[in-house]
Amino acid sequence: MAEAAADLKPAPEKAPPAAPAAAPTPPPPSPETVGAPSSPSGSYIIVRDRFTIFCDRPLPSLDMPNALAYEVADRKQEGRPLYALVCRPDMPARVSVMRTLKGLEIPAVLHMVDWGVAEWPLLERKCVIVIYHRPLGGKVMDAHFGSMKRIPDHVFARTVIKPIAEGLIELGLKGVTHRAIRPDNLYYIDEQKTKIVLGDCVTSVPAHDQPVLLETIESGMAQPSGRGAGTYADDMYAFGASVLMIALGRNPVAGVPDWELIRRKIQIGSYATLVGDERVPMALIECLRGMLTDDAEQRWLPNNIDLWLNGKRLTPIQARSEPQSQRPLRFAEMEFHSIRPLSYAMYNNWDKALSIISDGTLEVWIRRGLELNDLADSIASAIKGTGAALGKGEADDIIIARVLMLLDPRAPIRYRDFRLFIEGFGSSLAVAMLRKQKLQAFTDFITRELWRYWIIAQTKFIAENQQYEGVFRELRNYLKDQNSGGGIERCVYELNEWQPCMSPLIADQYVMEVKGVLPALDVVAKTANIKVWPVDRHIAAFLRARYAKGTGSQIDSMNDQRPDRATIGMLSVLAIVQWRLGPEALYGLAQWVGGLMGPVVNSYQNRVKRKEIEKELPKLIRKGNLAEMFNYLDNPEERQKDGEGFSWAKAEYAAAEKLVYDLEHGQVDRQESAILTGRQAGAAGAGFIMFVTYLFIMLGKLF
Repeated sequence: MAEAAADLKPAPEKAPPAAPAAAPTPPPPSPETVGAPSSPSGSYIIVRDRFTIFCDRPLPSLDMPNALAYEVADRKQEGRPLYALVCRPDMPARVSVMRTLKGLEIPAVLHMVDWGVAEWPLLERKCVIVIYHRPLGGKVMDAHFGSMKRIPDHVFARTVIKPIAEGLIELGLKGVTHRAIRPDNLYYIDEQKTKIVLGDCVTSVPAHDQPVLLETIESGMAQPSGRGAGTYADDMYAFGASVLMIALGRNPVAGVPDWELIRRKIQIGSYATLVGDERVPMALIECLRGMLTDDAEQRWLPNNIDLWLNGKRLTPIQARSEPQSQRPLRFAEMEFHSIRPLSYAMYNNWDKALSIISDGTLEVWIRRGLELNDLADSIASAIKGTGAALGKGEADDIIIARVLMLLDPRAPIRYRDFRLFIEGFGSSLAVAMLRKQKLQAFTDFITRELWRYWIIAQTKFIAENQQYEGVFRELRNYLKDQNSGGGIERCVYELNEWQPCMSPLIADQYVMEVKGVLPALDVVAKTANIKVWPVDRHIAAFLRARYAKGTGSQIDSMNDQRPDRATIGMLSVLAIVQWRLGPEALYGLAQWVGGLMGPVVNSYQNRVKRKEIEKELPKLIRKGNLAEMFNYLDNPEERQKDGEGFSWAKAEYAAAEKLVYDLEHGQVDRQESAILTGRQAGAAGAGFIMFVTYLFIMLGKLF
C-alpha cells in the first residue's frame, strides 16, 4: 500500500501560479457526500514529503464525478504544472490500475505522477489522492456535453483519433482497460490546444461515470457500479461515440432518456441511433461504423484504426440480422417480431412479464414464430426447475430473470432493479456497502445461483466463466457462516483485493493492508467506546480474507459461545497480528483491550489468583504488548493448576456437604462419629506432643 504523510499547516508565502481557466463544468458533488466547505485560508497538506496540495484552492474545471480537483506544487520541481484529485470515500478507487500507471508516461494518456493515502482536512479522514500532470488547455468538451468549436475535418483524424488510438494500444499492453472515455474526460495537454490526451480512469469503479450513450447496449443496461472492467472493445465503442460527438461539436441525442436510447440502439443499431439525421464528415463514416458496431467481435480495435489512417480500405461492417417472426407477439401494448426488443420490454415491464411466461405464450411464439425449439426447451426447463425448487411467490422473480438470460445472453443479469455482469459484482457490492444500501439482492444473487444460470445461458464458451463458478461457490459458503469472519462482509473483501477495511471503527483511516489495522485501532482507542470490542465483523472478515493463515484459528476462538473463551480469542487475534507484523507497542489499544478482560479474569476460580491478575494487568497494559498480555492471561500451566485446584476444592466441598447431610439425616451414628472425631483429635495431639518433645531433646543436645 502506498503510504503518504499529511499535515495541516499554513500555506507558504510563495505559491505556484494558477493555470489558465478551462471550460466551465457543472458544480462538484454535494458536500454532504463528498466534502465540506472550503478549509481555512492558507491550509494545505503534504503528500509523500514532496507534493503540496492546497485545500483552499479547488479547480472545479478539472473535477471528476467522484473526485474533486485541487492545486498542487511540487517541492522538487518548482513550477511543474500538477493537480490532485481527492477521491470520494464512498467510491472504491482502482488501486490496482494506479499501481500499474504510476510514473508511466504513456502517449495520449494523462500522466499520473503519484498517488497515496493522506488525511484530508475537509473530511477529517484519510482519502485516496491522485496527482496528475495538469492539462493546460482544459477539457475538450464540458461535462454537460454542450456545444463546442468543431475541429477542422482535415486535421481531425491526426488531432483526435490517432493519438487516442495509440494511447489505447499502450494501455492494452499494460493490461488496462480505461472505461472512462468520454468528451469531458479528454483534455488538451498544451495551452495551444493541439494535443489531446485521455483523462483519469482510477477515481471510480470501471465505467461508473459513463453516460449510457457512450456505453454499449449491454453495458448501458447494467447499473453503473456493476459494469465491470470490460474489454478493449468496450473502450473502442466509447471512443467511437466520443469521436462522433466531438466531430459534430455537440451531443446528437441530447434530451433522450436512457431507457429510450437503449431501446433505439437495440431496434436500429448504435450507429443509426447516435448519428440519426446528422451530417457526419464523409472521411469519418467508415471509422465510426467500425467502432460503433454492436457486434463486439467485429468492432474495430486500435490496429484497425492504424490501417484506416494509412489509407487501407477495410471490409464494411455488416450488422447481423436477428431472426424475425412473421406473427408478432403482443406485450405491454406493443408488438414484437424479434427476441431482443421483447426481452428489453419485458425487463422494463417486470410485473407484466410473468403473464406471457407462465401461460405459455412466449414459448409457443418462439417455437412457431421463430422456430427456435432449443431456446423454447430451455425456457420450459428453467420454468419447471425453478418452480420445483422454490415456492410460487418466491420463484416468480427468479423465473423472469432466468428467462431474460436465455432470451438475451449478452445482457447483464437482470433481477428487478438489480442488474450487473458477473465481473462487476464485487465492485458493485463494495459501492453498495460503502453507501449503506440494501444488500438483499446481492445475497440472493449468490444463494439463488443467478450467476450459475447466467453462465449456463451463454451461447459461447468463455474460460473466465469457469473461474467464476468456483469463486461464487466459495462466496456461498461464506454467506452460510454467520459468525464474525464470515457473511457478506467476508464476500466483499474476497472479491476486492484493495478494498480498505469498512469497519466503522477504522474506516476513516483507510486501511488497505493487515499491518495497518492495529495502528488504526490504536489511534481511535482514545475516542472509542471502551465497552465495544475492537474486532468487529468487518475487521474479522478483513483479517480472514487478507491473512487467513495467520488469524483463522484465533477468529474461530473469538466466535466461541463462552464469554471468557470468546474474549481471550479476540485478544489472541490482535496479539498474533502484533507479534507477526508489529508495531512493538500499542498503548491505546492495550488499554482498550485490557478493560475488556473481565470475563477472562473471572474465569479463574482461585480468588487469590484473580487478585494477582488484577494487580499485574495494569503493568502489562502499560507495556502496550498484546502478545505478552495474552500469554499471561492464558498461560496453560496456570490454567491447569487453577483447574486442578478447583477440582480438589469441589471434591472436598462435596465430601463435607455429604457428611453434613448424613449427620442431619441420621445416616451416621453420633456416638461412633464422636469416637472417630476423638481418635482423630487424639492422634493429632499426640503427634504435636511428640514433635515438641523431640524439639526439646535436640535443643538440649546442642546447648
